Amino acid sequence: MAIQANEMEGRLTVALNTGVDGEGNPIIKNKSFSRVKPAVTGEDAYAVASGLSGLQEHPLVSINKTEEYELVEVI
Repeated sequence: MAIQANEMEGRLTVALNTGVDGEGNPIIKNKSFSRVKPAVTGEDAYAVASGLSGLQEHPLVSINKTEEYELVEVI
């Protein structure tokens, strides 16, 4: 059985530090941006996410790019 992986649109997620809880632990909130084209490079995704995080009220903690694939059996 052969499987083909077809790349689909992905997602960018930025993690923001929104403060600390009662015990002094950081509170991290995530914001996701969907419909990221498969052809977008890591460098381009990082540049866009960095720019978007600059528009946020809270400081940036991390940037994640999630890629999704549809798995199809090739007959």
